[in-house]
Amino acid sequence: MAQVQGKCIAGGLMLAWPCDLIVAADDAAFCDNTVGMGVAGVEYFAHPWEMGPRKAKELLFTADWLDAEEARALGMVNQVVPAAQLSEYTLALAIRIAAKPMFALRMAKEAVNAAEDAQGRVGAMQTAFALHQLAHSHNMQVYGMPVDPGGLQVRRKT
Repeated sequence: MAQVQGKCIAGGLMLAWPCDLIVAADDAAFCDNTVGMGVAGVEYFAHPWEMGPRKAKELLFTADWLDAEEARALGMVNQVVPAAQLSEYTLALAIRIAAKPMFALRMAKEAVNAAEDAQGRVGAMQTAFALHQLAHSHNMQVYGMPVDPGGLQVRRKT
């Protein structure tokens, strides 16, 4: 289970997305600016499963920000709560879940993960990881650094 507060950019997505549940503070904002750095997304490439293919492309192509409510509407986060209540809410949710039979929880998680895997998630992530490494190699050859220095700026949320 993850709690997200404030800005969650690129690598922050890799920390939150593998979690089973995500609770976001109302001040949370999400962005992936890796395409601007000459890389086709982060190493843990779950974008199409977290928000759908079209929104994933928009996020990657523009590096625009998603606020917490839009992330919730897309299914990327489970709940949005006031920042001051984030820890208390998340702990209460964890306690509710922990009261369920552990074996049943494990099987439910396995069933959902198997459904995602049947959609090709594992193969797609392996391909995206290989492309990510190829982009770094390309940038090293062209720019002498693992990223394209021309796109290192992050657009501010308006």
